Amino acid sequence: MVSGMTDIADNPATPAPPLRRNREYLAWVIGGTALDLGAGIGMFAFPLVAFAVTGSLAATGMVGLVQGLGTLAAMIPGGLLADRYDRRRLRLLAAVTGMVMQALLIVVLLQGWGSLTVLATIAFVNAARGTLLGSASDPMLKQIVTPEQLPRAVSVNEGRGAAIEMAAGPTGGALLAVNIALPALAQLLGNLGSLLATFALRGDYRSSTADAPHRRVREELGEAWAWVRSQSIRLQLMACAMLVNLGSNGLLLAVTLNLADQGVPAARIGLLNTVLAASILLGALLAPWLVVRVPTGILTAAPLLLLAVLGAVIPLLPSMWWIAGAYAVMGLWLPALNASSQGFFMHLTPRAMMGRVGAFMGLGAMGMMPLAPAIAGWGLDLVGALPTMLVFAVITAAGALVVLLGRDLRQVPTSPRWQDFARERGLLADGTSESAPSEADALERT
Repeated sequence: MVSGMTDIADNPATPAPPLRRNREYLAWVIGGTALDLGAGIGMFAFPLVAFAVTGSLAATGMVGLVQGLGTLAAMIPGGLLADRYDRRRLRLLAAVTGMVMQALLIVVLLQGWGSLTVLATIAFVNAARGTLLGSASDPMLKQIVTPEQLPRAVSVNEGRGAAIEMAAGPTGGALLAVNIALPALAQLLGNLGSLLATFALRGDYRSSTADAPHRRVREELGEAWAWVRSQSIRLQLMACAMLVNLGSNGLLLAVTLNLADQGVPAARIGLLNTVLAASILLGALLAPWLVVRVPTGILTAAPLLLLAVLGAVIPLLPSMWWIAGAYAVMGLWLPALNASSQGFFMHLTPRAMMGRVGAFMGLGAMGMMPLAPAIAGWGLDLVGALPTMLVFAVITAAGALVVLLGRDLRQVPTSPRWQDFARERGLLADGTSESAPSEADALERT
């Protein structure tokens, strides 16, 4: 019987197993892979489904805007749930409700009931559901791996995401060519895979405060927000991420919708995603090596500057093949950027506040993203491709400028020195440096 999870700090004599031998970690990854594969297919296909149903770029942008608002609306409540309740149970519930929502979408599409209002409603509810319940998944990682393993674990996630993206675009396009409802079926099966893998998790995934009496919501959220705003380095990253996410995602979506409007087949458009994903996959192989040798500040600033330059170049490129080349250069450095920055901030955050702090950081980083599909759709309709893409390029450049002006973020050292740097700068709170359990420590059998 599994009695719970304990910290390595409580049992330092037991070495942490490598990730490939940590069965809890492997079950977590397999479930996430199944879910992300289905979600990746759905994410690529859904704007094209909306365009096929409505026949309007502006309407497609409106559906994307509503979908993004659903994500934002549930982000803070989702973080609160992740810190109050068993994260494994929340992940199970996310999978079950995800299957229900995709089944509903399949029925709507097969029966011809799709419209702007119907698709926008489904998009909002499904996005809110996924964020409300799915926010529990990432905080589980700190309960599975050690702080030393976090950069590698994040790099593995980047590589996994890239491999999924390589398959998601072409697969989504091919499924759409057969039937408009098949991408939703793929997403349903992804949720089923997540459900089965999550059942295999045997640890105790409650936060350290799960058994304590619940305080008022205002007090719990206030505690997490005070922790976030007390660190200027977090606020700098939030401001940068807000602008870069809006600019880069808007640019990529504008490219996709513009090609679709020109009559380019969905499967061919999906090849751009494959090129980007292949580049990210290669970058994920380099990321663990880079994170321990190159200061995190440099790994944050340099890729963002490159992204800003490419954002200005892509609107001027003459063909889809040139765009594919720009995508390849763009994706190569993203895994190192994410592994270093995400690993550093996950390392700093107390386990008991992972859900709430992650929600505030995510809300800041994604706060403007719902505007991306709206600006892309309306911009392409009203002023055309070039001005719309240049607007997104300028926004991306503004995000890179935040990093250049933010001295604290630029000074973060390599991952082996994170702990000392955080202690010197007063970034650690009591319990922040707690180690996450390995499988050998986490699972006690009787």
